[in-house]
Parts: sequence; C-alpha cells; structure tokens
Amino acid sequence: MWNQWSESATAVGSRFTNVCVIAEQYRGGLLFAIVALVMGVGYVAIGVGTETVPPPLLAAFRFDASASILLTYAFVRGRWRPRTTADVLAIVVLGEFVLAGTVGFLFAGQQYITVSIAAVVMGLGPIVTVPFAYLLVPGERLSRADLVGVALGFCGVAIVANPLPAEATTGSAVGIAFICCAVLSSSLGGVLLSRLETDLSMLSLTGWGALLGGVTLHLVSVGLGETGGAIAWTPTSIAALVYLGVVVGIGGYTALLSLLAEVGPTRTSLTSFASPVVAIIAGWLVLGEAVTVLTLVGFLVVTVGFVVLNRGDFGSVLESIRR
Repeated sequence: MWNQWSESATAVGSRFTNVCVIAEQYRGGLLFAIVALVMGVGYVAIGVGTETVPPPLLAAFRFDASASILLTYAFVRGRWRPRTTADVLAIVVLGEFVLAGTVGFLFAGQQYITVSIAAVVMGLGPIVTVPFAYLLVPGERLSRADLVGVALGFCGVAIVANPLPAEATTGSAVGIAFICCAVLSSSLGGVLLSRLETDLSMLSLTGWGALLGGVTLHLVSVGLGETGGAIAWTPTSIAALVYLGVVVGIGGYTALLSLLAEVGPTRTSLTSFASPVVAIIAGWLVLGEAVTVLTLVGFLVVTVGFVVLNRGDFGSVLESIRR
C-alpha cells in the first residue's frame, strides 16, 4: 500500500514539474492570454456594474479596492512613500490621466454603447499615443507612413461609430465621445509618465495612483449630485466591482507589467487588439449583444493602422521568429 501511494505521489510530482516546465517555456504566451482575457472580460464587468451603480461611483470604488490592497502590500514590503518631486508628479499623472480620466470616461461611455464598440474604440490608444509622443517627446518624428497609420485608426473608429443619420443615435454618439476622451487621457498620461523617472516600485506607484484616482472620482460623483442612495447593489454589481477592483486592477495590471518585461512593448501592445476580441465574444455570450459587420470592419481598420505605425518593430519580430 505504501509503495503504491509513494509511486502515485511521485507520478503526480513528476506531472506537476512537467507542467511548470511547459508554463515557463510558454510564459510569454500565457501572460498574453491572461492579459487579453482579463481585460476583455473587464468590459463586460463594466457594462454589468454600471446598470445599477453610477459610473463615477463604480470607478471610484474600483480604485478604492485596488489602492487598499496595493498600498498595504507596498507598506509591508517597504519603499512605499513618495520622496522626490518626480515620484509625486508620476503619481499625479498616473492617478489623474491614466486611471481617473481613462476609467471615468470609459465607465461613463459604456452606458450608451455596446461592449464590443467600447473595446474597439479603446484599441485606438496605441495609435493616438504616436502624435502625443511627437509633440511632447524630444527627438520623436512623424513620417508619412505614421500619418497614414494614425488616419487609418481614426477611420476605423469612424466606421464603428457609423455616423449615418438613419442609424446614428444621440446616445451612441455621446458614448463614443466619452470613450474617445478615455483614449486621449490614457495616451497623454502614458506619454507624460514615460518622461518621469521615479524610484517608486510599480506596485507602490499604482497604489498611490489608484488612491488619487479614487478620490478624484468620488469628488466628481459628489459634484454630479450622486449619493449612496443612487446605488442599487445586486449580486452581479458586487461581483463586477470585485472583478474590476481585484482581478483587473491588480491581477490584470500585474500580468501586463510581467508581459512587458517578458516580450517588450511591441508585442505587449498587441493586447490592445486581442482584448477587444475577447470583449466581443464575452459581450455576445454574457449580455447577448449583437456584433455588427461595421464593428468588425472598423476593428480591422484600426488594427491595420496600428501595424502600419509599428511596421519596423513588427518586421524585427517576424525576422526573429523566422530565425
């Protein structure tokens, strides 16, 4: 009996070791899949949560949850306090532009449009970053091909928006306008953040940024006259909040940073186009949202624009794969 148990335990241990070896071998691919899945499903969680909770409050609560966990962990690990001007500026840029601005506008916009449209328009982020970098980062140049890529990106969004009088609605136009503001806030914040050198760990920086972003959105909520009485908590809205605050706010961003370190910025940026695919499928399965041909065509055009902008990097990646 003991020998059988010992052999079984050895077999299980051997299989576990093999799984770990395979996971390490395909670490980049696994991280990519995790980021795309977590972020893509996040759009559905936003759609579910904003049905019963005002968007600014839901976004604020999401950051409250993330900040409390991240800052507690950073405090235990040490080096959690900002000490330099660059640290403070990085927290402000991250909290106000990358987090509060992006998530606040995104949550507001998803009240009016489908999950798939919101995800596709957010995919414009890497494209909008290019002109911001040209304007704000010394030495950045914008070629004709870059201009073509940017133009294709905006054309893709225009196709998704479908501004034909017979089919357009005021609500969808407002929703897309909010999502575009989210893209602008995220892209501008990302460029500004890249110019700041901070000694804070990424967890500490994200925790402080989430805290500031949460406070900002709470103030916005108060300014809009929203109170706790406007909230109708349901099991699904609570689940959406937990998913957004913990799974996306901590797990998703941790996986994203790990992926960035593993495969570099070019391959990591492809998650901006993989997550909309997940969002489209999840929106159809969970919310029963229909996916239009124009949404798919617009997504394809935005993706082509991104490839044009990063043609040199993709050429290098393809060359390395062939080798």
